[in-house]
Amino acid sequence: MRPIKVVVPFKLDCAKSRLSSVLSSKERRDLALAMLEDVIDSVSGLGEVVILMKDPIPEGKTFDRLRSGQGFEILECPQELDPALNAMIEAEVREGWTSDILIAMADLPLMRSCDLEDLVSTPGDVVIVPGRGGGTNLILIRTPKFRVDYYGLSFLKHLRKAEELGLSAGVFESFRCGSDIDEPSDLVEVLIHGMGRAPELLRNMGFELSGRREKARAGCLR
Repeated sequence: MRPIKVVVPFKLDCAKSRLSSVLSSKERRDLALAMLEDVIDSVSGLGEVVILMKDPIPEGKTFDRLRSGQGFEILECPQELDPALNAMIEAEVREGWTSDILIAMADLPLMRSCDLEDLVSTPGDVVIVPGRGGGTNLILIRTPKFRVDYYGLSFLKHLRKAEELGLSAGVFESFRCGSDIDEPSDLVEVLIHGMGRAPELLRNMGFELSGRREKARAGCLR
């Protein structure tokens, strides 16, 4: 089995704008950083981790920790998501494809290392983890032929792309890996299922679970 290089795209500028009704700009940045650290903790056992930054690399304890750690690399890349990721894939091809590539989104704070063990044991030239609404939360690429195509219904686009290339595509269904955090209602899942920095941060901000009405779905209050 080839080693795995984990790539985590991360954008801090205007982070998590869809949470602006419940979090200030600074709070959204803090939550984005907390989720990034939770993701890094989950994936770091797989191999080298590359944080792909569109923004200039900020100061702060998160990035100080990454700079000083073994097996981490922070790259600045002003390109949009698809060209930036495909350029990394092409660079790996030029180097002889010595590592498979796992692309993991930075807003998956429920994900755990045991989930990733199951993901990497799933067969396929490409293994896709669908997110809610048709996105792609993680994708494991085991072939130099494949290129990514995010935004919109990227899960279906990636399946079609694999089929067109004659590649086998595995699908790894996972509640924790499939739960990206974008909307205020998603914070409930972080408080219920999260085990890292993100739920701790939300509690410190004053969020708590609320299930006052019998048979109602849980919510959260601040």
